Parts: sequence; structure tokens; C-alpha cells
Amino acid sequence: MQIFHFSDTHLWIWLENTPRESDFYKNFETTINQILQNKPDIVIHSWDLFHTSKPSNKAISVVVENFLKLEKAGIKVIVIAWNHDTPRLSVTTHPFEIFQSMEWFSIFFEPKIQSTEIKNINFVVLPHIHDEVVFKQEFAKVHSQIQEWKTNIFISHFGISAVEYDEYTDEISGVNITLDELKILKQFDYVALWHYHKQFCIGKICYPGSIEHTSFNQKDYKIWYNIFDTDTKKVESFQLETRKMIDLGIIDCWEIFTTQDLLLFLEKKIDKNILKQAIVKIVLENMSTKLLLEFDEKQFFDFFQNAFYFEYKKIKFISEKHSWTHISESSNIIFDNFENFFQSYPFWSDINENQKQEIKNELTNFLK
Repeated sequence: MQIFHFSDTHLWIWLENTPRESDFYKNFETTINQILQNKPDIVIHSWDLFHTSKPSNKAISVVVENFLKLEKAGIKVIVIAWNHDTPRLSVTTHPFEIFQSMEWFSIFFEPKIQSTEIKNINFVVLPHIHDEVVFKQEFAKVHSQIQEWKTNIFISHFGISAVEYDEYTDEISGVNITLDELKILKQFDYVALWHYHKQFCIGKICYPGSIEHTSFNQKDYKIWYNIFDTDTKKVESFQLETRKMIDLGIIDCWEIFTTQDLLLFLEKKIDKNILKQAIVKIVLENMSTKLLLEFDEKQFFDFFQNAFYFEYKKIKFISEKHSWTHISESSNIIFDNFENFFQSYPFWSDINENQKQEIKNELTNFLK
């Protein structure tokens, strides 16, 4: 029996209303088509189906349309909610309620340990719980859900506090499990996790990764899904094609005085052919006041006109002490303003970049 495992689709991410949003929908549809071609017995989508608990009509439409294809094909599907999918207030309608009428779908969003049997396989599921203490209390009940003489699969979403997993970490989890706590999962045949956007399997614990890059930090990540064979207990990972992400880095503009000078510099440095239909990012640093005031946006954008999506940041030179003012020309302008605001608070310098990104994401979702 084959189980198809994918995760972290993050539909309607903060890139909404930009060309990037369509990439998430495209890769979601591609993954559904891979499922229909492979014809697995069961499909697991492990968390973060939506990027917010209030997804757009477009995101809902794409999900329902594609999930109905699986329903029509008679493929059993398990979908579990995590922090991005789950409303903060218990009185708020959960977005997953729209799937409850689908006969072939098992939907889990209640904050407690649960189990279900499908085709003689025992699935133990722990959805998102805002309180880490309560989550760990429910996690401790996992062993009581195991059914001997059956294939047991555990599904949840958390970070792992251990140096062995540091290289896979790309965002804060909200809930972290230690190696000692992980021992409770040793009786399971497959542990279907998600959250980390970088694919890896260590023993029975498998993260399939996300189906699209959510930031330039992930530009070198490959896009994967897993297939677990319950008879052989083997896991195979399959790669999906995705759009190129090109980070052109920081361009020092201290000795560049006009937009034309900048474009001549870029033409020598960059092969424009590699930018075609790519996601491109660049930072212009040490810009003089003159260059900023006379900057020709149209000429600059024309240079990158063949890119699928382009974002850039201009950084003004202030003094010899290298103090900067950030001027954003991308979709991240809110993030930059938050950064400037929080820099006045002592705690900001004490937390890592992943924690800062998590705070920015939460605040941005709140503003929506």
C-alpha cells in the first residue's frame, strides 16, 4: 500500500496580489496531478495548507477544485491543521470546515490527540495547539493510540531541538520537541511531519519540505513529495520543478552617480538571459542622495523586464560611520518599518533572524 505525503503549501501567502502568488497555486495543482498519476491508496497533507486562517476566495477555490479531483478518483485524504491554518480565537470558524462534507476526506483541526483507521492503517494525529504545554501533554498520550499488529503512522507538526536537525531549520516552530521526547515515536512505522521547508528523512521521521519557496532563504531548496510503502517500509522522495530564484546580492553604489552608470555596471556583471522568468532580488547599497533623487525607476525596471518577479531595496549612505536608512521598493516595506520600530527595543538584538521573521509574519497577518 502506498501513502503519498506532501506538506506546507502555504496558499495565499503574504505575496498575494503579486505574480508570485500564482506559483503556489501552480505547484499545488502540479502536486495534485502527481497524486492522480501515482494513484496512491492514501494521501497525507501535513499542515499549513493555507498561510492564514482567513484565506482568500481564490485560495479556497483552488484547494476545493483540486481536492474534488481526489474525491472523484476515490483517493482517501488526510488533512491536518497547524498554526497558519488555525484561528487564534476558538469562536472563529475554522477554514477546514469547508472540507467536512467530502466523503473521502479525514479532516483534523481539534486541539487534541486523535486517531483514525483507514484501510487497516492506524493514523495517530496531533493538530496544532497554541499552548506548548498543552501540546506536550497531548503528545505524551501518543503511545496509548498505537495499535499492535497494524501499520502505525504518526502525523504532526513541530520543530526538533537538537543539533542533528539544525541544518534543516528555516523558521520557528512555536513548539519544539527534544530528542528524548521523540523516543515516544519509535514504535511508529512512519512519522509524517512538516514545518521545515527543507526535505529530509532521518530514520522514520520524514519532512517532505514545502511545495514552493516562501523566501530567498530557501532559494537553493529542492521541492519534494514523499511516497511511503507500507509493505516494504521504504520512503521514496520525488522532486518537482519550480521557478529559479536568483539573489543578485548587494551592489555597492558609492561610486555610481547616475542610473545609466548603474545599468552599465549591471550589464557587465549580470547575464540577462539567466533572469528570464526567474524570481530576482537585488540590494543597492551606499546610494548617494543625488543618485536617490535622480534615480530613473523606469530604466531600472526595464533592465529586469524579463524576470517573472522582481524586488529590490535601496539603501542610502548616511555617514562615514555606516549608519543606514532602508528604503524598500518591494512587497516587504511593512517588514522594514517593523524592523526600524523594534530596533529601539533591547530584546530585538538578542533574538535570531528566524524569530524576527516569525514576529514580522505574525504582525503582517494581524494587519490583514
